Amino acid sequence: MFTPLSRIILLLVCAALSVVAAVFNIYSLLIIACLASAFLLWGYFRKGSVSLALARLRNEEYKEAEAIIEQTTRPEKLDKKQKAYYLFVKGFIAREKDHYEEARILLEESLNEGIRNQNDIAMALLALTDMEMVKNNKRQAVAYFTQMKGLKVKPSLMPDIRKMQEWLGM
Repeated sequence: MFTPLSRIILLLVCAALSVVAAVFNIYSLLIIACLASAFLLWGYFRKGSVSLALARLRNEEYKEAEAIIEQTTRPEKLDKKQKAYYLFVKGFIAREKDHYEEARILLEESLNEGIRNQNDIAMALLALTDMEMVKNNKRQAVAYFTQMKGLKVKPSLMPDIRKMQEWLGM
């Protein structure tokens, strides 16, 4: 859960520690600094800044989430779970900007990529349902909404689900 700037700062600290350790023959510190550097680099390419953006998204801080998610420069290099959540965050940001077709594509891709959290799956399906209702496509909205059956959701999401259920007449 580091931003690219904080990773660079930590990498510089590790590099400085490595130099000091090499000069004073402190091999244990040198090994630890090298391992920490490798871990930071691995995290940069495989995890990105997705976790930070997801936390902002859950707090409905869309501008901050967008600024953070844009710091992930190579989403194709992310591991499968992080890529799914990258698409999830990008989809909600597009939805917030009323770019419904882009949001639909991104949210469907995130579901196909393998979001595992049932509450997040329900959030994506609810957003897809809402966008279909905005487009007056009730049949597709009902199809998305019925996919939510049996998912365990947080109580905070239940009012939105009930409201959508009323709108759909279910």
